[in-house]
Amino acid sequence: MTKHDTWVKLKPGNPYELILDLFPDGKTPMRDPFPLERTTGPNGEEVALWIIDLERLSPIQINAITQLIATGLGAEVIEVQAETASLGGFALSNGWVESMECDAEGFQRSKELADFFETAPQPPSARAWLEFYNSQHERWIEGDEVPPPINSIDDVDPRLRTPELEQALKMRRIETAIGQGGYSVFDVLSGRAMVDVLNEIDPKNSYSLVGDDEFDDDEIYE
Repeated sequence: MTKHDTWVKLKPGNPYELILDLFPDGKTPMRDPFPLERTTGPNGEEVALWIIDLERLSPIQINAITQLIATGLGAEVIEVQAETASLGGFALSNGWVESMECDAEGFQRSKELADFFETAPQPPSARAWLEFYNSQHERWIEGDEVPPPINSIDDVDPRLRTPELEQALKMRRIETAIGQGGYSVFDVLSGRAMVDVLNEIDPKNSYSLVGDDEFDDDEIYE
């Protein structure tokens, strides 16, 4: 199984609100970039669930969620543990998800979902949905599928691109380059590291530091 890379923030009032301080920045690791487990609701309806990724939870987080679910349902801890093991994580209703962020796997699987909606008969039949579901589960959940890397906005499917995403990818490239550049603390604080990196990733423009000697006295004290 590959390491999944989807994180979500939950809406206020969600079932895990009491323990969200155990999650850095309030972000919860999810197994999938979209609901991929289905169960039957109280009225016999089919419900799509997000799965909190058990592999990326700490023992403290696992214990807190288990206790919270057991208390809320009036169930035994061992029952919750058995259900969690069968799903490979803790289930969460889609309605509690406020926002999502993901990396290469999430974008690849979102692309495949978009492809499915464009190529499957509309509306997709139960058979088409089942075939897509089985393929996703075999390749991404049980298998070792490796997504193509994302280094710039050009590596993202056009249907998934946004200005915010392009800016975030640029910032990630800058942070990675600075981290790997062997710069001193002074280089970073003075901006020299940033200038070097900008010239590297944006060769169409020329960046440089502005020194005090480039201003005359009137400009400095104006």
